Amino acid sequence: MNPRQLLFRCLLGAFLLLPGCQTAPTAAPTQPQPQAAASAPPTAPIVGKYIAPDAIDVRQLLPDPPPPNSPISSGEIEIILAAQADASPAARARAIEEDNMKVWLFADVLGPSFNAESKPKTAAFIKQIERDSKAISDRAKQLWNRPRPYVQDPRIKLVTDKPGNNSYPSGHATRGQSWTEVLCLMFPENAEAIQARGRLIGLDRMILGVHFPSDVAAGNALGTAIVEKMSQSPVFQSDLEAARAEWR
Repeated sequence: MNPRQLLFRCLLGAFLLLPGCQTAPTAAPTQPQPQAAASAPPTAPIVGKYIAPDAIDVRQLLPDPPPPNSPISSGEIEIILAAQADASPAARARAIEEDNMKVWLFADVLGPSFNAESKPKTAAFIKQIERDSKAISDRAKQLWNRPRPYVQDPRIKLVTDKPGNNSYPSGHATRGQSWTEVLCLMFPENAEAIQARGRLIGLDRMILGVHFPSDVAAGNALGTAIVEKMSQSPVFQSDLEAARAEWR
């Protein structure tokens, strides 16, 4: 194993450790909502149903990213280069497939019944979480104009389509961690496997050359904070229970 790969394996865990799945507080009972008519078309997710886009002070939650050409950024670049060199063909294929990722990738650990067709309430619930969390991570990206890793160092290979600007925090990691937290609430008996699959999302963003380890760590922290805040919403609790009921 060369020194670069050794550095990667020693430090990757420190950057990508995820907090344990949170236990959502029980929300106060709410009045029953009127049911839509059977013929009504499904309602598209509305941003802010579970959490407002400005509900989290991201500057207070997240530190500034390391500046370009700083010692920390240089160390992170070495980790990305090691991740790319160390990735197996299967890992690279998984990372490319995840570039346009959907929550159903967790079928790897939850089984083939975890799909949108058989669980429509779960699908709608997860889609709303995705919409709300993306609104928050997009706002966070606007605060920090961090160039992507492949822009900062030409040795890093871009293994997918060119993404937008602003590397920090990782939107994929934010979304993946939000999913991880919520799926742990739905399937606590599978929490360890869910967390392990969620961690791969962050690693795969480095294999693609589109994110630094600190981008991923910030996304993980933001995703956890989002679900903690969402869990205070009675509407979230009601939809969570409806999704759980599909699996009984």
